Amino acid sequence: MKRERLVPLTEWARREGMSESLARKWIREGRLEAVRLGHYWYVPEVVEGPEGRGQIFTLFTHAGGAGKTSLARDLGFEMASRGYRVLLIDADPQANLTAWLGVDPGRVEDEETLLQVIRQDFLPRPRQVGRNLHLVPASVNLALGELELDRKPLGALALRTALERTDGYDLILVDSLPSLGSLAVMAALAGDGLLVPVETGAKGVQALQAVIHVAREYREALRKVAPDAVAGRSHIIRAFIPTKYDARTQGDNRVLQAIQDLEEVAPVAPRVAYRPGPHRRATEEQVPIQATGDKEAAEEIARLADFLLERVFRLEEVPA
Repeated sequence: MKRERLVPLTEWARREGMSESLARKWIREGRLEAVRLGHYWYVPEVVEGPEGRGQIFTLFTHAGGAGKTSLARDLGFEMASRGYRVLLIDADPQANLTAWLGVDPGRVEDEETLLQVIRQDFLPRPRQVGRNLHLVPASVNLALGELELDRKPLGALALRTALERTDGYDLILVDSLPSLGSLAVMAALAGDGLLVPVETGAKGVQALQAVIHVAREYREALRKVAPDAVAGRSHIIRAFIPTKYDARTQGDNRVLQAIQDLEEVAPVAPRVAYRPGPHRRATEEQVPIQATGDKEAAEEIARLADFLLERVFRLEEVPA
């Protein structure tokens, strides 16, 4: 199947044997199609890609401030730029993912959000927010879904059921809200498992045991209503992702080591540092962190994507 991947201009120019300055001149002259995101240019390239059912994962933790939403944004962009068709679902009434992708939550109608799933049992038409990248946005009104789900028979499975009827995507990432309420349960049970961000500090460690305990309860719920979804798996946590890591502090290094002990539950991904400047620019400019000009941040997300593709995501490789 034909699809499009985004090649960084520096990589494209090197491959073509020309200088980046000449490539930029070609863009100005209209001789080269390119897309600008933040501080970087990308060249769209049509390639052959895999077919098959899309994988669905929920970024989940009840602890706020773990970097869950920025991970959804940046990982979604990384996978889309490699040629995968990606759908991001904002399941948080705070709507940060929506805003950080350039969509004004105040202009989002209820029928564009997961309220459509809760009320009508089907996924709304997503918005395109980038090449290969689509979004089901959120707004503050999504908070009404908590009450409505409590009154809906099998409401916790509403999103899962809607996504079973959704095709056209290789990867679907659900950004859950930091809660253990009905919306968070619906998001957690939506697909193939949980990606759990763990802040490398005391707060992150304190939240871990509760997250693991709740995940076991969610697995038991799925076992009763969708046994094939958990067959052969002792847990629905598919990976732990250490976040906000600061190599300069002994505390973060001790916590990082403690997180490594969780390998018996699920794979532990490469750590992601928190860089105040680039993260602030990404939020202000409404772009993924890869487009802020911070090379180290972009490389970290690329390593994370490589790890997840190898250990968690069952996706065929899109040819380079």
